[in-house]
Amino acid sequence: MTSKRKALLKVLAASCMLAGCSASGNFGFMPNNIDAPLAKGPAIQNVTTPFDQALECVRGKIEPSVSFAVGQVVDATGKETYSEGGSGKILSQGAGEMVQSALYRAGVTVVNRRDPNISVVETQWGIRDIKQQTPTNFYVSGSINSLDFIPGGGVEFDFGGVGVGKRQNRILIALDLSLTDAFTGRIVANVPLQKQIFTEEFRVGGDRFFDTTLISLSAGGMKREAVHFAMRQMLNFATLELLGQLMSEENYSSCRGIVASMDGNTSVSNRREDLRDVVLAAMNRNTAEPLQATKPPKPTPAAQGPKPPAKITPALRKQMEKATMFAGRALVAAQAAKSAKDAVAARSHAREAQQYAAVAIQALKTAAAGGLSGAEGDAVALLVERALVEVQLSEQLVRKKEAAAASQPSESPSGDTGIHPKDTGNEPDSGIPPTGSLRDSRIKGLPH
Repeated sequence: MTSKRKALLKVLAASCMLAGCSASGNFGFMPNNIDAPLAKGPAIQNVTTPFDQALECVRGKIEPSVSFAVGQVVDATGKETYSEGGSGKILSQGAGEMVQSALYRAGVTVVNRRDPNISVVETQWGIRDIKQQTPTNFYVSGSINSLDFIPGGGVEFDFGGVGVGKRQNRILIALDLSLTDAFTGRIVANVPLQKQIFTEEFRVGGDRFFDTTLISLSAGGMKREAVHFAMRQMLNFATLELLGQLMSEENYSSCRGIVASMDGNTSVSNRREDLRDVVLAAMNRNTAEPLQATKPPKPTPAAQGPKPPAKITPALRKQMEKATMFAGRALVAAQAAKSAKDAVAARSHAREAQQYAAVAIQALKTAAAGGLSGAEGDAVALLVERALVEVQLSEQLVRKKEAAAASQPSESPSGDTGIHPKDTGNEPDSGIPPTGSLRDSRIKGLPH
C-alpha cells in the first residue's frame, strides 16, 4: 500500500469520525423491540433577554394598586410556511403571554385576562362573585404587523481547487404595542419597534487528486438569530418603554440606562405629555370602587317551581281521549299506506291518515286551551306528534309510488284516469302543521 493510499484512508476515517459514525455504534439503527437511546442536549434554563435587568429595575416604581392586563397581541403579518409535513405560521402565536411575562418581571400588578374561562365558569356555578375580581386599570394590546424578507448578497472564491464562500440575508420584523386606560378606553402610550434579523452562512472546500482518485472535501456553517427569541426581546423592550411612559423621567432614566445602545436605541423622552395624572386618576378610582365591589352579592331569589297542572275536567278528559284515539287511527292508516301494493290504495289510506291526524291535532289544541299541561299533556302531545311524523312519511312514500306508476304504461280500470289531486296541484290542504310547529306548541304549553 502506497503512502498516498494510506493518507487517503486516514482522511476517510477522520471524515467518518466527524460524521459521528462511531458515536452510537449502531449507525442510528435499533431492533424494533428496543427503544432507541435519546440524545441529551443542553440543560433547561430560564428565558433571559438583555432587557430583564431593566424590567426588574422598574419593580416598586409603579404603584402596586394600579393593575395591568394583556389583551390581544396578534400576528398580523399573514405569513405562513409550507413544507412536506404541513403548514404553519412563521411567527409565534404566543406574543400575549410574552408581554404578560415581561409585566410580571417588572413587578407591576398583573391580572389575568388572557383566559377568563375559569372565573366565568365559577361565577356561573355560583361559587364565586365576579365582583371580587380585581379590575384592570390599563391593558396592553397590539400586533406584530411586519415580516419582510430583505434580499441579501454573497461572494464565492475558488482558486487551485480550494474555494471559500459567504452569504447573508436579512428579515425585518416590526410591531406596535399600545397601553389603554381600561376605564376610559383612551390610549395613553404607544410604542412602535422594528428589528432586522440577520442570517449568515459560510463554506470552505477543496478538491485534490490522490493518484487517480479525486477527493472533495467541504465544510460550512450558518448563523441566524432565533426569530421567536428576537420577537420576545422586542416585546420585552416595548413593554419596558410602555411602562416608562407612566413613570417620571427621573425614575425611568435610571432603568433605561441599563439597556445597552446595541440592544435597543429608542427612547420615550419625546412623549407628548406627563402621564402621572392618568396613573393618579386610576389610583383614585381604585380607592373608591373596592367599597362597592366587595359588598356581598344580593341573595338570589329562589327559583319558582313549575305551575301545578290544571285539574282535568270531564270535558278536558274527553278531548284528551279524542286526540289519543284519532292519533292511533292515523298511525294505523299511515302504516297501511306504506304497505299498500298499488298507488291507488296507498293514496286512499294516506288521505284517511291525514284526516285522522287533523282531528287529533284539533282535539289537542282544544285540550291545551282548556289547561292541559304536565306529564299527561306531554304524553298526549308525543303521541299526536308521532302520528304526524308517520303521516308525513307515508305521504312521501305514496308520492314515490304514484310517480313510479305514472312512468309505466297506464292499465288503470275504466273510469280511472290515473290523475289524482296531488298530480294537478289541487289536493285540499290537510290542515296538518309541520312537525316542528307541533313540537314547539307542546313545549310552550300547547297554545292555539
